[in-house]
Amino acid sequence: MPDAAPPASAAPPASPAPGCDVLVVGAGPTGLLAADLLARNGVAVRIVDDRAEASRESRAFAVMARSMELFGQLGLAERFLDGGVVNPGIDFHVRGTRVGGLDYDRAGSPDTPYPFITLHPQSKTEAVLIDDLSRLGVSVERGTRVTGLTQDADGVATRATGADGREATIRSAYVIGADGAHSAVRKALGLAFEGAKYPQTFMLADCRVEWPLDHARFRVFMHGDTIALFLPLDGAGRSRVMATDHSNTADRGGAEATRLDLAELEPVYREATGLELRLSDPVWATRYRVSHRGVERYRDGRVFVAGDAAHIHSPAGGQGMNTGLQDAANLAWKLATVLAGAPDDLLDTYDGERRPVGQQVVDTSDRMFSAVAGQTGWEASLRDWIARPVTAAVSRLDAVQHRAFRKLSQLEIAYGPSRFLADAAPGLGDAGPEVGRRAPNAAISHRRDVFDLLAGYRFTVLALSRRPLERDEAHRLADALAGLAAPSVAAHLVTRLAVGRDPRVETATSAAVFDAYGVKARDAQATYLVRPDGYVAWRAEGIDVAACARALERFRAEGRAHG
Repeated sequence: MPDAAPPASAAPPASPAPGCDVLVVGAGPTGLLAADLLARNGVAVRIVDDRAEASRESRAFAVMARSMELFGQLGLAERFLDGGVVNPGIDFHVRGTRVGGLDYDRAGSPDTPYPFITLHPQSKTEAVLIDDLSRLGVSVERGTRVTGLTQDADGVATRATGADGREATIRSAYVIGADGAHSAVRKALGLAFEGAKYPQTFMLADCRVEWPLDHARFRVFMHGDTIALFLPLDGAGRSRVMATDHSNTADRGGAEATRLDLAELEPVYREATGLELRLSDPVWATRYRVSHRGVERYRDGRVFVAGDAAHIHSPAGGQGMNTGLQDAANLAWKLATVLAGAPDDLLDTYDGERRPVGQQVVDTSDRMFSAVAGQTGWEASLRDWIARPVTAAVSRLDAVQHRAFRKLSQLEIAYGPSRFLADAAPGLGDAGPEVGRRAPNAAISHRRDVFDLLAGYRFTVLALSRRPLERDEAHRLADALAGLAAPSVAAHLVTRLAVGRDPRVETATSAAVFDAYGVKARDAQATYLVRPDGYVAWRAEGIDVAACARALERFRAEGRAHG
């Protein structure tokens, strides 16, 4: 992208650009995933970004269990595991002494295949998604800067300037603004982005760390006014280190505000850790200041905001990128479904479901940040004094380990009621996943589990019978469920030790699937409808194919399909 746009008199006249169903603005992880999911659903999508090239820095790096589950649905999880570091917990150190931590091996969460943090640099995350988009026939249009947009009843006209300085208007049915904290889309909509900057500044580097500790654990160091982090990225060769910046450099503005030399970071990091160490070979070094802000609404007509364009907060808990990825997962299938003719008010549930989550993440990370990094002077000393016995005590409690993992991993997110979430099985209670909650994984046999059935980004019907089915009954139910199947819907019958094997029936040799879904009595049955983003949309006691078909009708053509 040129350093400055050409003078108005020299710019060529604006011209229409090829249209699309959805224009995604911003090619960070949120925008890339949104485009990928839309393309997988057959939506004509374009994605533009004002950067000339993809990220080279690690930036966001913590991929939590819920995001890994989504990548598993898409067949991408192995690429993240191959290119990342599996981190099983977090160690806390106070004034040079380890005082406890989170050990996810004790978290007790068998309902996820990913009971850990996957440390995967943002540059690699973007590369995986860009590669998958390319496979789907979509490429990022680089050096394209959005300058404004207008919308009407039929679509959105987005004005953009390309890398060559030419102006164009891109016509689309919808726009997703995933263009970061300084979002041009959000500004064009005039949406308020309420919040403030934290007073603290931090130094950050991806570099080689030579010290007496290992390079395999996520570590937090507290030492009075100075807080430091250590995150393993590539064994002893490269790690992410962060520490409080006590200089006023970031307040000066200009290039000096972010410039950082390891010679300045190293003594601060040494003080915070209480260790003799050496930092060298920086791949990336910078200063940065954190803000906490949230947008007033996630939808404005045909335009949506997601990721950092909708919410930014401290890095405490590693929630930022993961929250944006879940924004994309929540929105993409709804857009695809409405474009296929479903009622428009389905799109209202994006704001209704995701904005409370975004605000909760902002509030929670703010409390975590304030408790750990927001103290100075005597308050910081008091925090250190209290942290020693408290951290040691809670680290021994498996219940605390469990709750902490579930919270940070985003497995406990639940969506409130709407006409698109219906519970026809109140008798199941919380014995199985309630409507609006994530569908858990569980073993079906030694070769199959529930997540195998949820693979792909589509609706899934799970008909569960703990009672063994005779051949004719199983065949009849399989025929009925086949009537629900479509490109956007998969249907599966799971039964315990069916008599007379039907290849369309999943034979459960483990009771785990029935226990996880509240089908506990010996002859119990239940039916679940799981949304493409992995949340339960409807459930019923018994196997009621007709009622499930009616539940699916909420998401099918009730209005004018996009032409």
